Amino acid sequence: MKILLSILFFGFLFFSNSFANQDEIKKMIKKNENYNLGLSKKDTTVQGVKLKPLTKIDAFNYSVKKNYGWTKYGVKVVNSSEGLPIRYGDTSLRFELHHEDCGFLYKSGKERDCTRSTAHHRFEIGTSKNKKSPTGYKHNQDLWYTVSFFLPQEHKFYRKQSVYQFHSSEGPYNPPFQLEILPKKGLMVKILTSEGVYEETVGDCGGSIKEDIIYCEKAEIDYLIMTLDELKNSLGKWSDLIIHAVWDKRPSEDEKNKGLFEVFINGEKKVHYTGQTMWDVGLSVMRIGIYQSKEARVATEQQMKDTPTIMFYDEIWAKKKCKDLKLDRLGYSCKDLENQSDENTAPYMVNRASQSEYIIVVKNKTDKKLLIKVRGVDKELLIEEAMKKCTDKHKEGCYVHYSSMVRIGQ
Repeated sequence: MKILLSILFFGFLFFSNSFANQDEIKKMIKKNENYNLGLSKKDTTVQGVKLKPLTKIDAFNYSVKKNYGWTKYGVKVVNSSEGLPIRYGDTSLRFELHHEDCGFLYKSGKERDCTRSTAHHRFEIGTSKNKKSPTGYKHNQDLWYTVSFFLPQEHKFYRKQSVYQFHSSEGPYNPPFQLEILPKKGLMVKILTSEGVYEETVGDCGGSIKEDIIYCEKAEIDYLIMTLDELKNSLGKWSDLIIHAVWDKRPSEDEKNKGLFEVFINGEKKVHYTGQTMWDVGLSVMRIGIYQSKEARVATEQQMKDTPTIMFYDEIWAKKKCKDLKLDRLGYSCKDLENQSDENTAPYMVNRASQSEYIIVVKNKTDKKLLIKVRGVDKELLIEEAMKKCTDKHKEGCYVHYSSMVRIGQ
């Protein structure tokens, strides 16, 4: 009987049909952020922040016509009565994404994520980018955050995946803060604001939408907060993230700068960073959900197609003071957090733009299936190499479809 119950439980985790939810997802998208995923104001799953899917209704309608499954199972509020993972209280958020799911970002007739040079796809929720009343975090705000996440025992670390991030409300900028799973390393905190930005007019810094000018980070500081073995051992268990952020747009070298990121995982402090924490324009906005590469790092394409990504989130809070997080509900205390070291943490790695590579994509006008991608440090030699590979197969019709500096850490 115990074995049967286990099979049934994980069946609930993995069978998408159990979570068909298209009408509710459509409602989440159409309504403004005050709907807050349909959660009650007293629900502990989300407190102090208002969230909604970060896609538009035209992208949803397009994806329904294309029969992309995320429109049915992308996100769902699940209940403890269903026997599913709940960190605290009665509900949590269940996310699901399949390898073939695209269309979440859709603009000008293009699936922006799946057709970009480094193909990605996603289902994310976050604070709204409503132009009339944007909701995000401003310069000089001092805030505390919690978020708990759960990866099922059957999860496979096939490709890199964003778990949680603070993005910029301004499109031409990359996220100041990102928590990302790297399949050969583990769980990494990435901070991109420490040395400011430079202008990129040719490429897109690895982003999903090309604009006339993109502002790319000069440096990326990486902190490894869970090794791959620790991450694997966490499967089937809840992991609790606590972040203390003092948002400061001033350069790190400015003597008035008070910027701070403190990151705790399961009550243990892993990051203490001081310096610039947001860009000097716009707001920092929260992003939660599945956002991952479509390219395999340690698996075949078929393995990825056979293994959907499923993830649960709970206790997504944002408060002005640590005490307001009511950490005792998760088994922690502000006193224990504050007693840990305030010395700056030594990074796992620091990458700077001067160390970055270029990525070149060459296509052929008559052979639509041909795609040649190369990367390296010498842009002109890379173009020459990729064009030669194309012209060896087709004497005419070869062209450079894309050329850009690779985003740091991409």
